[in-house]
Amino acid sequence: MAPKNPLSHAKSPAVTRNVKHVVLGDLLFQTWYQSIYPEDLVSKDTDRLYVCRWCFRYSCDADAYANHTRACLHRTTPPGSKVYDHGGYSVWEVDGEYNKLYAQNLSLFAKLFLDHKSVFFDVFSFLYYLLVYTNPEDSSYHVLGFFSKEKLSWDANNLACILVFPPYQHKQLGKLLMGVSYKLSGWEHDPGLIGGPEKPLSEMGSRSYSRFWEERIARYILLRDAQSGDAQDSPQQKQKTPKGTRKRPPHEIMTVQDIGLATGMLTEDVITALKGMGAVETATPSKKRKMPRTSTDGPDESEPVIIRKSKILEWAKAHKTTLDDPIKDDGFVGEWAPKGIKEVSLTSDEEGEGEQDEQDEKEVEKDDEYLTA
Repeated sequence: MAPKNPLSHAKSPAVTRNVKHVVLGDLLFQTWYQSIYPEDLVSKDTDRLYVCRWCFRYSCDADAYANHTRACLHRTTPPGSKVYDHGGYSVWEVDGEYNKLYAQNLSLFAKLFLDHKSVFFDVFSFLYYLLVYTNPEDSSYHVLGFFSKEKLSWDANNLACILVFPPYQHKQLGKLLMGVSYKLSGWEHDPGLIGGPEKPLSEMGSRSYSRFWEERIARYILLRDAQSGDAQDSPQQKQKTPKGTRKRPPHEIMTVQDIGLATGMLTEDVITALKGMGAVETATPSKKRKMPRTSTDGPDESEPVIIRKSKILEWAKAHKTTLDDPIKDDGFVGEWAPKGIKEVSLTSDEEGEGEQDEQDEKEVEKDDEYLTA
């Protein structure tokens, strides 16, 4: 899965770098930051560093690099165990305690593109999840990026560090890694467990996660009717509305904590996403009186607001957000494989997508919903 232009100019050098360029497999691209490679093996002013695309061992000597790639122990398969596999992309879990040298080499390489994140000596307390693409023509594989996670996080962080290597960026692969990190955090098995990435986030990480959270909440709110069935349209409910009475848009009272529990997101991340979508309106006084308030809530969490599904739908269309989750439940393997999958989708097939989208928009306009946040 080599890009058309192997030389990446995604970021201009902002600091002094001990390595100017790296060769990863058959790709040559520029580094962004300095890494703590040992000076006896990598000089302070190295123009080109050769890095094995399978195990991330490094060398300044092209011949030594070539000899290693012909005998690398990880030529055919990554280390660790596979946890996810779908559409040619897979995620492999590598334990830093049992693959210490591999984890250290990966961390050294990653530091060339990360500003304030660095894990090198303490790899034994981390798990590393490799994003791998396998070429269907020859079964060769490429490591495209990874995320790391503490084995024991007191803050319930589901991710410590994330990086998609420069040649593979801007391909929505970061969202795939983020989605896997939320799935593996266990929130769907234990509704009381809420997690998120380690903070503070970098500027790039903040932008990426904001979009990820926005899309996650958009899917949840817009698919709620599909998940709950047609209960709202049952004949019993229709008979309860007297003739001549003006039908009010159905609504539901919900807190940001409820949304967080349903999506596995922290309350602060839910608020960030809702504000980012511009889907929040100030509640009118009449609606404020109907909404319960608790003395324990903070000011941002207790102030009633309205979230309209029609606005979220507009946001989703403007940002070309698909309602299909990019992470497929049936892609998880091993101990993470689900025991009974029931996928929910608003479209039955590709040919009916246009008609279904139009019908969904009409239903949203007809049955607008407002929530508290």
